[in-house]
Amino acid sequence: MPFVLDEVTSTILKERPLSVSQLRTFDRCPKSYELQYLTNPRTPVLDMGAAVWFGKVIQQIIQRAYHEVPLLEGHLQVWQQECGPIFEDLQDWFHLDVASRKSGAANSHARKDWNQAHPEYKTLTARIDAHQQEYLSNWNWSEKYPLTAYYRWSATFARTTPMSQIVLPYAALVEGLPVRWPDGEVIRRFDGEDGGREHYKLLHGVIGGAHVVGVPDQFGVDPDGTAWISDNKVTASQLSSEELGYDSQLAVYYILLRQNTWITDGQPTRVGHCYIKEKEPPRYEWSDISHYDDLVLPQLHDHFAQLKAAIVKGQFLRVRGIQPAAFSPCKFCGVRYACLTPQDHIEREVTK
Repeated sequence: MPFVLDEVTSTILKERPLSVSQLRTFDRCPKSYELQYLTNPRTPVLDMGAAVWFGKVIQQIIQRAYHEVPLLEGHLQVWQQECGPIFEDLQDWFHLDVASRKSGAANSHARKDWNQAHPEYKTLTARIDAHQQEYLSNWNWSEKYPLTAYYRWSATFARTTPMSQIVLPYAALVEGLPVRWPDGEVIRRFDGEDGGREHYKLLHGVIGGAHVVGVPDQFGVDPDGTAWISDNKVTASQLSSEELGYDSQLAVYYILLRQNTWITDGQPTRVGHCYIKEKEPPRYEWSDISHYDDLVLPQLHDHFAQLKAAIVKGQFLRVRGIQPAAFSPCKFCGVRYACLTPQDHIEREVTK
């Protein structure tokens, strides 16, 4: 429900904001949360997969589509912004890569003959790999998906995806910003000199007595009055309709949209993900919010209240060694190397 901006709420909104990402980190391991978000300077997070970076690239392309930028043009804008020094190399490499793949099956004599006749393909690949290693080394790149593979994915997505498959009808907000002017005309956010900048606006609210921020990728209301809240996901896995109905991130968006009066009490609402995979058309999966009022929202209030209490008390227990190795979150934790290390020795440990 909309919150009243009274003295208590105003005070809470001046506090350091929390997010679903922070909450999930805290619930996995309070010590990991302290190291990542409260230590000054923050402990560097290792093992952040490059898929996270690529997901942001795809989201920036899709965001432009809502402001009447064709997908291919948006793809070129974003990649020039993200990889300017090798942008032309990436384009040249992609055209050669298409020709190489058309020449024959992988490891066939025809493919090998084509590659041998076009040494510039290998030269460009090496140049792009060098850029990845030097300028994007803070991301963990898999062997299957180096920078060239992600560029191929993005370029193919932009060239083959119809706008109708990716754009949510009747979108009102994208990244927290209005899509249209009051007269209904689309706001062209990426036409001017500032077209390379990131555009988003966080929604602010209060959950469990804590200041919480977040923003869905897309939000809209159809002519029947049903609200639609969605996020784009570049991932091999996906949630079922039932699982989406319990997803904390989507539930936070729902609360924030209600508190900011974009959704009214009792308004029919659907929440979901748009899954973007390399060799499949984009696909939306939706769920209702039938469990929100009795299960999901009370749980969120309790968990954010618990996180805020831990911050106030300064108590962050580690979970290392509590769970058997097969169930421990430590092997997936990006600050595990610092968990048992005094803060003044962390930098030395990182460089070993």
